[in-house]
Amino acid sequence: MIELKQGCTVPFPEKLFEQYEVSETYITANVNASKVMDMMKRFIENHKEEYLFFILEIPTNLNDEPKTEEGNVKDLSEDVYFIDGLDYDNALGALNSLGNFLIKDGLNTFGFGGHESNEEILFGKYNVMTIYTRTPENYEKFFEEFSIEKTDNLITAWKTFDSEHYGQCRRHVGEAGSTIFDIPEFFKENGMYFYERRGGKPLSFEELIGKVLLAGLSYYSEDNELLDRVQLWGTVIEANEKTIAIKKNNGEIFNLPPDLSSTTRARKGEYTLHSTGEVVTDPDFLSTWNITRPGKTE
Repeated sequence: MIELKQGCTVPFPEKLFEQYEVSETYITANVNASKVMDMMKRFIENHKEEYLFFILEIPTNLNDEPKTEEGNVKDLSEDVYFIDGLDYDNALGALNSLGNFLIKDGLNTFGFGGHESNEEILFGKYNVMTIYTRTPENYEKFFEEFSIEKTDNLITAWKTFDSEHYGQCRRHVGEAGSTIFDIPEFFKENGMYFYERRGGKPLSFEELIGKVLLAGLSYYSEDNELLDRVQLWGTVIEANEKTIAIKKNNGEIFNLPPDLSSTTRARKGEYTLHSTGEVVTDPDFLSTWNITRPGKTE
């Protein structure tokens, strides 16, 4: 069972363990709150030869969200802030100034990234850490250093939620009454600036049509043994309650189940297909699936 940050509670903490799982261009991990500062410091040290940026994602002020005629908030979104051009000392200074406060808060996501390597480390809600990298194999020793084991089937808190069992995230209030919403103004003189507003509405089937989707499928036996990994990409030609159909470059049609919870908007960048070495540049969406095949393995 992991050590949750103060600002988050989950219905089934006994199902969560410190582990990490590797995908095509990123790593997802459950991490004890007490280890986050040291892991962030190690990331900064490993990238001390390049300039870094600090990233902070916080909920949009409700007063700025679009509302219905009745005055109700339509959607929830996130505001993203950056501090660019940090050298090693400046990055450590930002971490030491904000890290412990942000780790206690349940509403934010924060981390660092490299301008040259394009690698990022982020720590967010429910103790989920994400590392974006083109060479995830290079992070095996990184996680070994912090005694976090690799798995092929990571269970994050998000996977344990349903309509009756859900998590809660709360803001942390400092000694002077400050919260994460005060940070952008406090650190404006240090170069923090507003970058963009993300989200605002849930993903829809209509939004997928005509866009490029990259899918990763992991097949498991009933004994949870990894059997195969498949990566494919193409243009979505049909998306509805029955199917998500992808037309690949060779003209073949591949159908995914119509489950939008497995599909996310993709970060810009190059995604390498490990099976073929093919590089997909700036896909619009990513879809990740864990599939159990019936029957015993030979």
